[in-house]
Amino acid sequence: MEKDWKPKIGMVFYNIEEAWKFWVDYGGRLGFGVRKQYTHKKKDGSISSCRFVCCKEGLRKPDKRDYKTINPRPETRTNCRARIGLKHTGGQFIVYDFVEEHNHNVHLQETIHMLSYEQKVLEVQCHQIDLANDDGLQHRASLDLMSKEVEGSSDSGYTPPDQKHNIHKRRKMSLVNGEVGHLLQYFQRQLVENPTSYHAYQMDAEDRITNVFWADARMLIDYGYFGDVVSLDSTYCTDCPHIPLAVFSGFDHHRGTVIFGAALLYDETAESYKWLFEKFLEAHKQKMPQTFFTDQNQTIEKALAVVMPGTYNGLCTWHLMQNLDNLMKDKSDFIVDFKKCMYDYEDEEQFEEGWRTLLVKYDVKENTWLQRVYTIKEKWAACYMKKAFTLGMQSTQLSDNVNVEIKSFMNADLDIIKFFEHFEGVVEEKRYNELKSECEARQNISRLKYPYSGILQSVYGLYTPTIFDLFQHEYELFEACSVKSMNKNMNMQTPTIDFVIAMVRDLGEWQVSFDLDKTSISCSCRKFESFGILCCHCIKVFIHMDVKSVPARYILKRWTKLARSGALPNVGVSDVVEDVDLSPSQRYKKICPRLIRIAIEACRSKETFLFLSKVIDELDRQMLEFQNNQVSVTPSQFLSNIRDSM
Repeated sequence: MEKDWKPKIGMVFYNIEEAWKFWVDYGGRLGFGVRKQYTHKKKDGSISSCRFVCCKEGLRKPDKRDYKTINPRPETRTNCRARIGLKHTGGQFIVYDFVEEHNHNVHLQETIHMLSYEQKVLEVQCHQIDLANDDGLQHRASLDLMSKEVEGSSDSGYTPPDQKHNIHKRRKMSLVNGEVGHLLQYFQRQLVENPTSYHAYQMDAEDRITNVFWADARMLIDYGYFGDVVSLDSTYCTDCPHIPLAVFSGFDHHRGTVIFGAALLYDETAESYKWLFEKFLEAHKQKMPQTFFTDQNQTIEKALAVVMPGTYNGLCTWHLMQNLDNLMKDKSDFIVDFKKCMYDYEDEEQFEEGWRTLLVKYDVKENTWLQRVYTIKEKWAACYMKKAFTLGMQSTQLSDNVNVEIKSFMNADLDIIKFFEHFEGVVEEKRYNELKSECEARQNISRLKYPYSGILQSVYGLYTPTIFDLFQHEYELFEACSVKSMNKNMNMQTPTIDFVIAMVRDLGEWQVSFDLDKTSISCSCRKFESFGILCCHCIKVFIHMDVKSVPARYILKRWTKLARSGALPNVGVSDVVEDVDLSPSQRYKKICPRLIRIAIEACRSKETFLFLSKVIDELDRQMLEFQNNQVSVTPSQFLSNIRDSM
């Protein structure tokens, strides 16, 4: 049976405003933007007919000036045919035409409010905003209050750009137990709201809390998807000693900064950092990152080597350059040449020659700081770092100015209560920006510059727009590549062809090994091994060997639009195998993260929400029968019952 909110032929509206509101609400339910295509009027000015369409209707007209555009606007039209047509008859508007199908991905329900037609501020909200402005409250805090009133920023009905004056809801909390008491109360509330949240604290000999680590449920889930490369920024500890904060985070070139946990470190010793890393792994089910970036802190490096011996430790180049700026204030040319050693040299021989030239040219052979930096060159020089999986990261100074935002509110007068208020606001904003990126990825379509390329077509619908643009740039560079030589190697179990690739106006050569089964390829530049997308040298060999598409093994899921889909790698079926020795609380901790993840994913669309609701109803019934010692069904019978009820 069709729902009342779904259009159908013959549906009647009493005025055009009612019909438009119906179409807007329908678009909001399904997840697409809407607009008015045309309105025909009679001589007396009354409307005779009109058509409302999807916002992606039509195609952008070709512009002969396109070739001059450096940064063209993203494509937003897909020639979508979804529409509703109405004609005016007998004082009413009747639906005479309706096309339901869309030829593009619809938006997530969490991002619908970001579409321009959905962004609106109600009169009562304007009044509240005015009151906040009179109190001198800041912009972001005002929206935060509205969001809390409707249980989420997506339900407030408008976004930060839509408001001029903001409201900040001041929390009135008792300090009778002091900061430590409030800290424990805070974490207790976190566990009540979401039992999968994690926190731990370390105490000194006098039973005083010295260090604290915490990660909420979303941080734990995010780490499962994007925790392959982690950055620890502990500069807050030195810059803001009153609130010594350390933040664990990751980076996604599409979604931005992802936070995996945070800590308050009042005691910065080797044992404290060792404890911190142990708790970090405990929270994330002992899953170690492939690469871990830190600042130039020997205490941290030693603790990391003990707790995560298999993880590659990279140094933050930004902090390295800060030390260099202080060391060589009057030698600007030295800094330029040092950056060449840091970023420009392709292989280790070039680096070593460039480093020797640097020391001689500026007479700094005896500089102890440079001597130490050289001994750890594997942690910061690009030619060595390409051996590690870094995603292109070379710094703990992540994008979106996370550091600046956190440091902006950290000062000597800030108490622990206000600290958590502000920190939660920063984390929530990062997550909101991620939703915004998801919205833009579905709204804006990357330009496919070579529509007849099978290689580009094979990843066009998979990669996020940002990653596809990076890959398409590599595809463009392959035109500058040439095959200098090729040699068949038939003595191996899997025969290979070894290519030598040269590039126009680029010094150096690259060795590419390609197996004759067309399933494996590797390049001496190691772009795939370090960044996660194929390089132009490999693409050149693919084209040369008539490979039509990118093999699946070279498409990393973390770079795709489906990065958050599927089971988490650290939450497997083996985690919930029954153990009679487990206490009820231990069993709860093992199964709850899986259920939380399923709930989060199910709420992303109406269809998955309805499906999970029916599964829960059936599961609830089966659990009651089981507890009443009735015969329970097998898992396969359980799924069959669900299908029968759909």
